Amino acid sequence: MQNQNTVVMTADSRMAALKQRATQQQGEVWQPVAGDTLVGMIIGSEATHHPLYGQQRLMLVQNESGAIIKVWLSKWLVDNLKAQDAQQHDLIALTFGGKHKNAQGREYNAYNLIVDKG
Repeated sequence: MQNQNTVVMTADSRMAALKQRATQQQGEVWQPVAGDTLVGMIIGSEATHHPLYGQQRLMLVQNESGAIIKVWLSKWLVDNLKAQDAQQHDLIALTFGGKHKNAQGREYNAYNLIVDKG
């Protein structure tokens, strides 16, 4: 026999998951120019399909005004988030340094990342 509290907790967790999915569908993808800084709280991530690169992930950041901003998770950004042990609800400052070229002449996006663990 199922306990009534179990049913309520299950419904609550389902509603929370639905709310998170709805939140993730909102927001705009960050399109910075050199020198732009995004400051906000990491609230999650979502999978998406990029027309050139296939399956990709976006980090969801809630900025100071409450808007949800989506940031493409490049290898550099993933590595640096891990190196600074960034977790959901941590604050970040992500500055776009512009387009740079590596030793092979291939263009990449340069960033600076600061994680505030609070």
